[in-house]
Amino acid sequence: MARVRIPILRRLERALTGQFPPPDTVELKDHDGIIGVVTSARFAGMDTIDRQNLIGDIVATNLSPDERRRVLVIVGVTPDEGTGYLAGEE
Repeated sequence: MARVRIPILRRLERALTGQFPPPDTVELKDHDGIIGVVTSARFAGMDTIDRQNLIGDIVATNLSPDERRRVLVIVGVTPDEGTGYLAGEE
């Protein structure tokens, strides 16, 4: 099963990196499901739902329905927001 997970993770990382090239960052991990953070200035001024819809559209375009079930959460943040709030940091 692990061999199936890694290709999905790599394909998703390529797709997201293609839409969010450097200096944006894409960090994905597989913890019994794919979790991740996309950090991009492109998210500035966007509502949370719009960020999620943008990421969700990329996921839907690049993964099959079965593969999409492996994606638990991918959060979009700006460089200024960082990810501290995800870990309960202020």
